[in-house]
Amino acid sequence: MLWDTGLDEFAAAAAPCPQIVWEFTARLCLLGDTHIGAAHSAPRHTAGNDVDLIDRDPTDGRPRLRATTQAGLLRHHLAARLGGAGRGAAAELFGEAAPPRGDDDALAAVQLTRSALDLDDAFADLPPEAGVAVRAGNRVDPGSGAAVPGALWQMETLPAGTRFTLTLRLCVDDPESEGRLLALTALAAEGLSGDGPGISLGARTARGYGAARADLWHARRHDLRTAQGWAAWYAPTWAERWERARDAVAGTAATPAEEDGASLLSLLAARLRDTPDPAAVVADAFHDTLAAHGDDRRHRDELTLTLELAERPTAAFLPAPEDPGHPAANGGAAVPRPGLLMVGDTPAPDSIGEVDRTHLRRPRVTGDGGVEWRPTLGDTALFALFKRVSQRLIRDISGEADRGLGEWPEHSPGRRLHTRWWGGESRGGRAPASSRIRLREAAELTGGTSQRTARVNIDALFGDAVDTRFFADDVYAGGRAHVTLDISRPDDAVRGLIALIVRELRTVPLDTIGGGSGIGNGRLTVTGAVLTRHDPGAPPQPCDLVAAIDDARGPERAAVTPWLAALRAAVTPRTAGRPGRVIR
Repeated sequence: MLWDTGLDEFAAAAAPCPQIVWEFTARLCLLGDTHIGAAHSAPRHTAGNDVDLIDRDPTDGRPRLRATTQAGLLRHHLAARLGGAGRGAAAELFGEAAPPRGDDDALAAVQLTRSALDLDDAFADLPPEAGVAVRAGNRVDPGSGAAVPGALWQMETLPAGTRFTLTLRLCVDDPESEGRLLALTALAAEGLSGDGPGISLGARTARGYGAARADLWHARRHDLRTAQGWAAWYAPTWAERWERARDAVAGTAATPAEEDGASLLSLLAARLRDTPDPAAVVADAFHDTLAAHGDDRRHRDELTLTLELAERPTAAFLPAPEDPGHPAANGGAAVPRPGLLMVGDTPAPDSIGEVDRTHLRRPRVTGDGGVEWRPTLGDTALFALFKRVSQRLIRDISGEADRGLGEWPEHSPGRRLHTRWWGGESRGGRAPASSRIRLREAAELTGGTSQRTARVNIDALFGDAVDTRFFADDVYAGGRAHVTLDISRPDDAVRGLIALIVRELRTVPLDTIGGGSGIGNGRLTVTGAVLTRHDPGAPPQPCDLVAAIDDARGPERAAVTPWLAALRAAVTPRTAGRPGRVIR
C-alpha cells in the first residue's frame, strides 16, 4: 500500500533510548557584521522589498540562528579538520544522510544512523550600543574599480557584540562510545573558538562577515541509568531547560555551574581528569581519539598583513638621500606619508546637519566584552581591492591584458585560475563559484584620526565655484590595520600570486579603495606581510614577503622564486612557439 511505503521511508533507522546525555551550553559572540539570511519561498524582489532580510522567529520577530545551520557548520568544520577520516567521523557524530530517492543501490550500501548531537534554534540578544542595521553598497566593476551604475545591494546585518545562547545535547546510546563522541564533539566545537580559520556565520563570509567566537562553555552530564540522573533530565520542561542554559552562561544560575570554561575541549579534558565519574575508560577513549584526530589535517595558508593608510614617497625608491622620507635618512626605513580614506556611511544622528558623508564606523567587541563604535577599513572594499589587483596581474602575465574583460575567454588558463581562487560571477543561471581566499574578519583602523574636509563644485566652463554646492565629509586620516587572509588548499601558483599582490601594494600606489580616489584618497601601503604555510604533520612555515621584495639576495626571495615560476606556468597559454614571460 502507498501508506505503508511512505512509513517505510520514514522509518529508515530505529531510535534507541540514550543511556547518557551531555548538555552543552555556549555563549556565542559575533565579532563583526553578520547576515543570516531568511528562507523565502519566492525571490525577494517579487515581494516588493529590495532588502535581504535576516532570519527571524515568526512568533516574536527575534533574529534566529537555526539548529540546522549550526549542525551543518559544525559538521563541515569537523570533516575538514579531520581530512580523509573526516567524513566517517562526521557521520558517526551527526548521522549518515540518506542518498537521493530512487537510488536503491546506494540505500542498500549505507547504514542510516541518526545524529548523536541534537541542537536547538538560538535567538539573538542584541547589544545596547547597536541594533539591526541595513547596510547598503554598490557593486564595483572588477576591471576599473569604479562603482557600477544601478548595481545596488542592501541587506540587514546583526552587529558585533550580538550574542546567541547555543544549546547542544550529546545522546550516548552505547556507554563504550561516550569518550570518542565527547572528543569528536569537542573537535567540532573548536571551530567556534575564534582561532584560525574557524566557523563563520551567514553570507559574504569571504568578505569578513560572520566572524564569531564562543567565549564561554558549560557542560552538564546526566546518567539516565540512575534514578537521580533520569529525574534531572526528564523532570524539567523545555522552557526550564532553556532558561537554565541561559542562566548558566550568563552567570546568574541559582546553583553554581557544574563545569564551565572558554573552550569545550579544555573543559572536557579537565572534567575527565579531575573527577572519578565517568569511569577512567571514558577518559582513555577521549584522549585516544584526540591523539588520533587532534591534529588539524587541513592544507591551508595564512597571510597576515599590516596596511598603512599612506603611500611610500617617491624618494624611498630613489638613490638620493636628501629627502626626509628616504630610508637612508631614517635608519633604513621609509616613512610613509599619511593619506585619507572615505568608505562612505550615513552620518550619525547628531551630525546629519553638519556633514554629507562620514567614514564607515562599525561596532567592535573590546577586550572586556563591551562594544565600541570604531573606524573600519571596509571589508567589501578591501576584498575587492585584492581581487582587482589579482585579476590585473593574471591578465598581464598571461598576455591577455589587451582584451576587454568581456572578451576574456572562459577556457583561458588565467581566467580559470582567477575564478578558482577568487570566485566568479553567476552565468547562465548557475551559482557563482565560491572564493577559496577569504578575509577572516573586518579590519579595524587604529592610530589615525578623524578629519573634516570641505569641497565646492567648480564650474567646468568658467572655472568658478558654484554657489550653494558645498560639501563636507568626515574622512579618516592615517592609521593602520591588521588583516588576515586564509587560503584553502593552496598551491605554489597561488602563493606566487599572493607575493605579487603584496609587491603591488607595497611599491606601486596605483590602486585605491573607497571614494575620492581622483583627489588622492584611499592609498594603502603594505608595511608587513607574512605568508605562513600550515601542512598536516609539519610545523608552520612562515615567509616574510616584505623581505623577499626588499632583499633580492635573501633567503625569502629564494623561497618565493619557485612560486612565481609556478604561477607563470599556470596562467601562460600553451601556444607552440610562444615563449613565456619572466617575472622579476
